[in-house]
Amino acid sequence: MKHLTWTRLAALGGGATAVGWLVSMLALNAGRVPVAVPFTMTVVCLVGGAVSLALGWTVRAYKKGDRPHLDAGRAVATAAYAQACAYAGAVLAGGLVGYALALVPDWGHGPRRSIAVEALVSAVAALALLAAGAVAERWCRTEDHDDDDLDGPASGATV
Repeated sequence: MKHLTWTRLAALGGGATAVGWLVSMLALNAGRVPVAVPFTMTVVCLVGGAVSLALGWTVRAYKKGDRPHLDAGRAVATAAYAQACAYAGAVLAGGLVGYALALVPDWGHGPRRSIAVEALVSAVAALALLAAGAVAERWCRTEDHDDDDLDGPASGATV
């Protein structure tokens, strides 16, 4: 499993921003009405990030020797979940920012401004999901080296 890199996360977020803006602009120019972003998206992002940090903390405690009994499968699953949270956070944040940017020309229209603000609030929650996933994945690392420098399937494996 390759470690997260900020370059990869930024590229995903930037690409999602571009795609979100383009699709939103095409829909708005075709006369579609913008859809409100549900508040549950914010809640799910925040809960997902909290779960990622909680699971990552147990792996961190194991690595420090504070928790001697931890199933290796759980540790690997935690690392995979943390990476999934970081990637999902990057894509969601980018897409939501792109959606909000597409609504900026209609900022004077109250309902569209409200939808843009909802999208930005959810984007902040998605960034929190990204950050929580990145921190938890960092806690799960066993070695601090580049995966491309090694051969074999176990190179750069997380716990």
